[in-house]
Amino acid sequence: MMTLRICRLILPPMVVLTASVVFAGETSFDRHFDAPAGGRLTVQTDVGSVSVTGHDSRDIDIHVQGSGSDADRLSFDAKQDGSGVTVTGRRKSFSWFQWSATQVKFTISVPRDYPVQIETSGGSIVAGNLNASIQGRTSGGSIDAHDASGTIDMRTSGGSIDASRLNGSALFRTSGGSIQITDARELDVHTSGGAIELSNIDGKLKADTSGGGIHASMRSNHGVTLTTSGGSITLLLPKSVQASVDAQTDGGAVQSELAVSTTGASDRQRLLGTINGGGDPIYLRTSGGVIQISESSK
Repeated sequence: MMTLRICRLILPPMVVLTASVVFAGETSFDRHFDAPAGGRLTVQTDVGSVSVTGHDSRDIDIHVQGSGSDADRLSFDAKQDGSGVTVTGRRKSFSWFQWSATQVKFTISVPRDYPVQIETSGGSIVAGNLNASIQGRTSGGSIDAHDASGTIDMRTSGGSIDASRLNGSALFRTSGGSIQITDARELDVHTSGGAIELSNIDGKLKADTSGGGIHASMRSNHGVTLTTSGGSITLLLPKSVQASVDAQTDGGAVQSELAVSTTGASDRQRLLGTINGGGDPIYLRTSGGVIQISESSK
């Protein structure tokens, strides 16, 4: 009798789990618009990742694919007016699964000169091949920006940032991930919990992290500020660079392969001086690591 009672208690949850698989579904949404010059793309969605790519045609193609147990609770729309095209994704109703079993992806192509503004509450953002401004906000995903010539302002509350071949000023923020950027000009980057890796930078640079090291390779010096609360700093500079250096660490040493003419009180943990007669300021600070200034290979 005791064994039979235990079986009856276990059986209902097994039935519920089986039913959740049976009711999984899919949904899709497609729209096409002509896109004369002067417009912009706006994407606002409660759920899903968003990928926007620039192309040479004067049109916009929108494809949205959703799958999972709550796919039938999703609603998509796209409208065009004098300012451009707005794409939206909404939840029709509350789900006990809180959308954890539902995957949504927006894939959109736009003219290269179309400014882009993206906001998603739960997914990654990819934007590239654009000659216009890019703005992006996500509450729970990574950011990928590449082959862009306009200004960039992209932020995530919980993901890494990866970018390359940026020809305009760019600002990136993440509250919980690493930052890796290659081939860029003016940069302003911040992470609250990860390492920063920057290479082949040819413009003004500001980078700070609360929990990781910083490695930056510069093609020139137009002003560099690197700060970290918990890691080492490595800065690579051309041999011919001109700079005024102010570097200090509270938990390591400051070392330079490039000749520095000291201009103030300097010791093992502090370096004040000029490189090749002085130039734009280089400011380096860490609370817990080594600072290394080295010659870059380029």
